Amino acid sequence: MRGFLSEAADVSRQVLAFAALQLEAWLDTMRGPDGYGGPVVHWWQDNLLYTGPGLDWRYEGIILGYLELYRSTGDKRWLEKACRAGEDLLRGQLPSGNFRSSCFEANPGTGGTPHEAACDIALLRLAWVLREQGDTTWESLAAAAWCNLRDYILSVLWDEEVRRFRNLPADPTFVPNKAATIAEALLAWADLTGERDVVNRYVVPSLDGIVEAQVRAPYSPLDGAIDQGVFGSKGTGRYFSFYIARCIPALLLGYERTGRESYRDAALRAMAFILRFRLPDGAFPQVVYQNGRVNRYPQWIAGVGDILRAMEWVRRYGIEVSPEPTQFWLLRGLHLHGGIATAHGFGSMDGQRPSGRPDARDLLPVCGWADKAFRYLAGLLRGGNHLPAVQLPPEVEMDCVFRGERCLYRETATVLEIRGESGWRYCWEKGTSWARLIPGSGRKRGVSCL
Repeated sequence: MRGFLSEAADVSRQVLAFAALQLEAWLDTMRGPDGYGGPVVHWWQDNLLYTGPGLDWRYEGIILGYLELYRSTGDKRWLEKACRAGEDLLRGQLPSGNFRSSCFEANPGTGGTPHEAACDIALLRLAWVLREQGDTTWESLAAAAWCNLRDYILSVLWDEEVRRFRNLPADPTFVPNKAATIAEALLAWADLTGERDVVNRYVVPSLDGIVEAQVRAPYSPLDGAIDQGVFGSKGTGRYFSFYIARCIPALLLGYERTGRESYRDAALRAMAFILRFRLPDGAFPQVVYQNGRVNRYPQWIAGVGDILRAMEWVRRYGIEVSPEPTQFWLLRGLHLHGGIATAHGFGSMDGQRPSGRPDARDLLPVCGWADKAFRYLAGLLRGGNHLPAVQLPPEVEMDCVFRGERCLYRETATVLEIRGESGWRYCWEKGTSWARLIPGSGRKRGVSCL
């Protein structure tokens, strides 16, 4: 794949679409009886032990990716797979309205933000498609989404006094990217039902809060950055390209629904900031700080699907954006087994210096990151229902470093394991809820397991 891409003048939609089909085939290997599982690695913390289904933001990209394939091809098998994923969410909804295991890297906890709102977006967009077809099951999907929005997000997370959404019930921090996901969910509800009250009462104040969290400094490289969090009137001074990108669709949807130009301008300014810090190879640094310091590592690979999707949004407004460098970056992470690498540079988090052999966490494909690549790539498919068949190899092995030890990463359709010289260090039998971990001699920062 890398050799082919290096010789291409640009990234063809056919190559990108085929990558989507490879990812789709890999996602099927990650399904258990109750949904999509697997370990999670993240900048904040990792969760290598709980591997059961996570009803978190992975379902946003999976369901919406399948809907993209269905719209492009008319092939109902894709709609059936979207409905199958929707059923996972219905079965996993609790009496409180929350979804079981919705905290991603903190699973199997519930009440995850922005994860439950991301599930609501998926349910409501799926409900829209089914209603158009006269399929009455749309009602149960919409009801589940509204139950979560009404009983948790609006009842528990909304702070009427400051007119902002809280990060968590016990954490009043306003987190723009999480508020953006909630705003998207509420806009999807308004589109489906025609209800405008939620837009005026919750969406508009939330988008106003995102605009207020944006840096306005025309002669500064930080111009357009959106702070990761605001507590009272004080921001964190941390700007993540990935999370800023997740604010852009909500801002532009808000502009389209309300006509408020401040939302459009904020979205375009945010994209200008993101691209200002794009690296020559198409990657993005992890975080830029208010004082000018930059943490380069780890650099997301699968997750840049959301940044590329934000690029597509701003292109609709006539903004010249070149996605090709980042498309190359995304595709270089595609594994032969169909999954996609999560990142580059997990082993460089502490020293922020390039390392040689990849960390196992770099190679590890994670449903909640791969879904972002899948959704973006699936959206590039245009017409035709005769898609090429994808056959994954029986196994893939790659050299890596795990907790300071040189190891071999191995994945098949049924198992994911990491082996050191003295035997296996990590083993997950796909479809099961817990992995087995043998502690090594060196415990690296960021490698945590509940």
